[in-house]
Amino acid sequence: MWRCYGCAPRLRLPSRLHGDQNEEETMKERENPLAWKFISFSQVSDLVPLTVDLVQRALAEILQLKQYKHCMKEGILLDYYVSGFWWAKEQDFTILLISVFMTLLNIILENLSNKHLPLLDNLRELTKLMTEVTQSSSAKNRGVEFFTVDQAKAIINYMKISLFQHYRLYEFFFHHTPDLEILDTKLQIEVIKSVDPFPSPLEESLTWDIYSSFVLQQSTEEPEAEAEAENEESMEVREPTTEDPLACFSIDDVKSVLNEVTSEVLGNIQSEINEKLRKQEEAFAARINKLRKS
Repeated sequence: MWRCYGCAPRLRLPSRLHGDQNEEETMKERENPLAWKFISFSQVSDLVPLTVDLVQRALAEILQLKQYKHCMKEGILLDYYVSGFWWAKEQDFTILLISVFMTLLNIILENLSNKHLPLLDNLRELTKLMTEVTQSSSAKNRGVEFFTVDQAKAIINYMKISLFQHYRLYEFFFHHTPDLEILDTKLQIEVIKSVDPFPSPLEESLTWDIYSSFVLQQSTEEPEAEAEAENEESMEVREPTTEDPLACFSIDDVKSVLNEVTSEVLGNIQSEINEKLRKQEEAFAARINKLRKS
């Protein structure tokens, strides 16, 4: 999936070591087995003094991830390498050791993506690689730059929490194609139906003579007709009636209705008076009981 970017074009970024061939030759004399396999000496030198945002842009150019802002796959890959580089920088690794660490990240990721290695096999591969790049007494005597034992432990812990802890997710990410979901919305549009079989012509297409003679005249006549009809209805309602509404009732009917209303009202008043008297009697009885007890 990934090729070696050691021969990739140099970035146009602030550089402090671009032209120093003697120093680069000196670094190559102290060659580590995994040095400069993934990112070259000049590229690492350019990345070290940058901020995290500039590192992200520079690595996207080095790794040729042009759609990382819109493509989720490229964004995840770029985040994997940017996080690893920034962690190595915070560990105060030298330029050579940062290059070795970036190569480790690439090899372990390729084991997962291209070789389809299971979790345990990839862990064994990481252990094997760490034994090759961890400092030994003979390498120390030769002056070759390797990771110390503490640095190797820190690298293994980082790989554990960054990649191996989410190994199933990375496997799904590389080996499964997500289903495409097409979302659509159905809209129901109601169109006003015309009385005629064909729709009426637009008013803008009519000349002023025809519009003023026919359309405008009809629109002014219709409100007047409606207003006249409303006035006639109101006149009909407002006409006074000469009939007496009580003509159908006799005097006996009126007396019986008055008796019923009077008895109902007096009954309600009597019940209220009785209730108040009962409450007063209870209050007086309670006071008398208190006086007797005292």
